[in-house]
Amino acid sequence: MCKTLFLSILQAMGTAFKGIALCAVGLEKITAQELVKLGLKPQDRRPGRIGFALESNRLATDLARANIGLRTAERVLLELGRFPAPDFDAYFEGIASLPWELCCYKDSKIHIERVRSKDSRLASQASLQAMGQKAAYSRLMDSFDMRTMPETGNSVGVRIYLDRDECSVGIDTSGEPLHKRGYRRRTVQAPLKETIAASLLFFSGWNRKFALLDPFCGSGSIAIEAALYALDFAPGLTRRFAFELMPAMSPKQVYAVREDFESRIRNDVEVEIRASDIDPGAVETAKANAADAGLRDWIEFSCEKAQDLSPFDGKGHLLANPPYGKRLGSQEEALSLYADLAPMRDRFRDGGWNMGFITDREDFGEIFGLKPTSVHHLFNGAEEQWFHWYPGKEEKNAAVEE
Repeated sequence: MCKTLFLSILQAMGTAFKGIALCAVGLEKITAQELVKLGLKPQDRRPGRIGFALESNRLATDLARANIGLRTAERVLLELGRFPAPDFDAYFEGIASLPWELCCYKDSKIHIERVRSKDSRLASQASLQAMGQKAAYSRLMDSFDMRTMPETGNSVGVRIYLDRDECSVGIDTSGEPLHKRGYRRRTVQAPLKETIAASLLFFSGWNRKFALLDPFCGSGSIAIEAALYALDFAPGLTRRFAFELMPAMSPKQVYAVREDFESRIRNDVEVEIRASDIDPGAVETAKANAADAGLRDWIEFSCEKAQDLSPFDGKGHLLANPPYGKRLGSQEEALSLYADLAPMRDRFRDGGWNMGFITDREDFGEIFGLKPTSVHHLFNGAEEQWFHWYPGKEEKNAAVEE
């Protein structure tokens, strides 16, 4: 069945689909705000998930806008359908009734990547995965008049959520996680995810009017994400996505979205972004990653000890992911480092600089010697993290309010 026919069917159906943006738990409000700025309409929020409206006549447009433009989301799902699933019969029939042919070809391989069950009678992940795949193939074999599925083509990722006996089936439209922008080809130990790095910019209220310094730059994620944001360079513009291989997606719509994002890139802005690290190897890694992102000229790198740094260029933001256990070798070394940052803390705070630190310590403020004005709790996968925010003296807190 050709793409044109699929699109005609979709338009005739007039179906309103739903997208789901997956993010780290704790970033839901920021990701929802991003969706609004991209012209999409958030509908509901759950921990780590934000639902938003999709329209059948612009399905590829909306999915492209979300995948290319979201800075803090990890994946974008297309909800294929939702139905009651109090038992396995209802579960099988519900999945078999969904329009799988919109995202699968005759030879597509369906891969149910994850099943999550909460307060539901069906809870066995292995059974739900096996039966879900069987039901989806049943629908496709009927649609394509086939007796078996060859499973030799592209892989279609699927995530299934059961909540109080209601089942939601989501198709992964991203493919590789969205934090994989394509520029971090080199890394350091325990690097900060690009999506988390971007979230620090939003938590702190940073924009290109302010200078920015990362004194523990590692692989350069914070500085590079800041440069992308300052230039209005969409984070997913240089990569491809799983939905582009799906039958019902219009290449013309995707191309138009990419052209729109490209037209917004600013190369005429003035912004001061600096990144430093005590490790020469980390600095070279960060420089190489910035070059791969096409941003080497927008970031000033140096090899310096964080404790020796001082404010520059008036007022700005110091944003950092200071080393802890994994990067230092022990918690004791990390605690000693945090305490040794007091002179730097006072210089930047007295100079009117805002400061934000993301760490694995809820009690970072006690060790740092200064109580933060706000703390944001995140789950970066299974790892708990806290973003501690310190506005400069006589500066109002520009961070996102919970």
